[in-house]
Formats: sequence, C-alpha cells, structure tokens
Amino acid sequence: MNPSARAYELIDLSHSLVQVMASEIEILRDGKVADIEPLQVQKEALSSAYETHMRDVASDPGMFNMIEPDLRDALKTAATQFEVSASENKLAVQAALEMNTRLVQVIADAVIKSAPSASGYTKTGAAADTAPRTAPPPLPATLNRSL
Repeated sequence: MNPSARAYELIDLSHSLVQVMASEIEILRDGKVADIEPLQVQKEALSSAYETHMRDVASDPGMFNMIEPDLRDALKTAATQFEVSASENKLAVQAALEMNTRLVQVIADAVIKSAPSASGYTKTGAAADTAPRTAPPPLPATLNRSL
C-alpha cells in the first residue's frame, strides 16, 4: 500500500474508532451497559486493523515523509483526536468498573446484614450469645439430694 493510501486508511480508522468510543462513553454514562456488546465487537475489529497499520508504519518510520503536507496534517489531527478519545474512553470504562464494583459491594453488604443469624446453640454446644443481656447472667446452682 502506498503511503498516501495508508494515510487515508489510518485517518478513516481513527475517525471510526473515535465515533465508536464516543458512543461507548455515552452508553456508559447512561448506565446501559448491556448495549455495549455490539460496539465492543466493532471496536475490536477497528482496533486490530489500526494496530496492523501502525506496526507497518513503525517498520518504515519515514513512510509519510513524501506525502502531501495537507494529508500529513490531516493524519496528525486524526491521531491527536484518536489519542484524546482513547484517554476519555479509558476514564469512562474505569469509572463504570469502579461504580459496578461499589454496587456489588453494597449489595453484598446488604445481603450479609439481612441474613438471619443462628440462634440457640453453637456447634460446640454453647448457648449462642447474640442478644444483649438485660439481666445478670445465671449463677451456678447445686441440688441437695437429702431433701
């Protein structure tokens, strides 16, 4: 692929990835996590293609030296937009993950708190002492058989 065609392809991939990540951020902000799966498939395919192109560019660092200055500027702008969008996307995904983790912890704490506790005797045969005592503890007593 010639350098100009590669530049146009990278610009198109960058714009597509920016759109997908913007949609993903919007879905995360709305809390509609179930709607993300189709975007993830698209995002993975675009990312894979972008990565392949970037590896090719890395193997020939001077590839874009001969392209038109306007095209080079457009490529730089697309790369900058992609980097900004990727950073925003990363923060949104991390925030959603943190929110979900906290929600799961709140639910787990509520379940533990509402779970019935054992009453009666423990497995060692001792009386369960779950309720606070209002009276003094019982005193040991013996019976006299001579009565």
